[in-house]
Amino acid sequence: MVEIETFLKVADGRFVQVADFRTPPPDLDYIEGAIRLSVDGLEIIGTEEWDYVDQLWCYIAEMVTKMQSSGYAETYFPDQPIKLSFRAAGSRVLVTAKIGEEIKTGNASSVDFLAAVKAAGVIFFRKMSELVPANSYAEAQRELSV
Repeated sequence: MVEIETFLKVADGRFVQVADFRTPPPDLDYIEGAIRLSVDGLEIIGTEEWDYVDQLWCYIAEMVTKMQSSGYAETYFPDQPIKLSFRAAGSRVLVTAKIGEEIKTGNASSVDFLAAVKAAGVIFFRKMSELVPANSYAEAQRELSV
């Protein structure tokens, strides 16, 4: 089972689910937040790995397209030395995060993984389009719709 939640970081340092946000984030150029990605109950990334969450979602959307075409995709977080990778292995996807010396890995059904990432990404970008209409996430949304 793949679970994905997106959070925005508020001024006092707390993380609030993006769906619960009603006002634009504090800094529209650097939107801080986190993605909690769990595979079979194991958290691969979470709020401790926070970063510029809109940029990270754009990177992940690009990874989805690349993994579907070549079987492998990786990216670094926008402002942290954290590497996230997706590797197709038959009907499964190996999801890996390298956080310093720590490596977290999960293995999920490709169908479940892609459905979860695409659904969570669409929800995130729709909400960001409401909160920050000046930012365009059209390309990332397009990549998630493939």
